[in-house]
Amino acid sequence: GIISAGKAMMGIMPGHIYSRGNVGVVSRSGTLGYEAAAQMNALGIGQTTSVGIGGDPINGSSFVDMLKLFEEDPETAAVMMIGEIGGPQEAEAALFVKENMSKPVIGYVAGLTAPKGRRMGHAGAIISAFGDTAAEKAEIMRSAGLTVAPSPAELGSTVAAALAQTPTKRTVAAQ
Repeated sequence: GIISAGKAMMGIMPGHIYSRGNVGVVSRSGTLGYEAAAQMNALGIGQTTSVGIGGDPINGSSFVDMLKLFEEDPETAAVMMIGEIGGPQEAEAALFVKENMSKPVIGYVAGLTAPKGRRMGHAGAIISAFGDTAAEKAEIMRSAGLTVAPSPAELGSTVAAALAQTPTKRTVAAQ
């Protein structure tokens, strides 16, 4: 699904947890996207748009597609990108961020304790090659210049810390 708080929503998303602000969210996990928005809102940080791209191997939109749009959006000051194990999408997005993004991107990769070769949740969530584990993807993100949240409990606080590095870009969530 996709939501721009106070504007429009398509899909099944708990609209009441989103508020207008300046952080874009793109996530392979819908639930973690909701969690990120809820944590940000608790800290007074709203969202421009939140997009759940899904965790299947073939998606209608990719991280890179959404990152391009957030980079072009004058209302978006920073982006939260939530990935998971399996597939090359996070590494491709990290390379795009390194070469094309002027806005801060905060990353998180779910599945730190996932065993190799075992399918977890989504059809695309299986570790099968180098760069597929959460730890490897997080390191790829760090090496590309992304700030990486250490746990799902710290999504909002990691965004807040990244925004504090660029204080002119932080806005308070509209209530």
